[in-house]
Amino acid sequence: MAGDAVELPSDVVHIDEAEAWAETIAESCGLGEDDRYRICLAVREAAANAALHGNRLHPAKRVRLDWEAQEGRVRVTVGDEGEGFTPPPPTGEINLTPSGRGLVLIDHLTDSYTVAHRDAPPGTDVVLVFRTTT
Repeated sequence: MAGDAVELPSDVVHIDEAEAWAETIAESCGLGEDDRYRICLAVREAAANAALHGNRLHPAKRVRLDWEAQEGRVRVTVGDEGEGFTPPPPTGEINLTPSGRGLVLIDHLTDSYTVAHRDAPPGTDVVLVFRTTT
């Protein structure tokens, strides 16, 4: 099962919309409270990173949300139209600085995530994977 992609403006006021979108998806997949919470918070963090760090709040750039569910897992892609970034290598230490908390949370909330650079259209996709307990 997959849904329609959603595009949001790169503005912090739209981060709540990304979280609400994730809640709708989690509910449509019949997920329990714990799985819904994990997906909603991780999508919120990834969308905030896309708007703030990827698109640098540029009004012409968008944050794209897409998803697909297969038996036992949900995959959500959060994309930006920015120049991209390379996640820092793991150090064993938890980075709770303002520019490190999002990835720490995403790492703890997802079963896995990847960061992939795109050439066409330019930008970065953060792919969040959740095993589900339904």
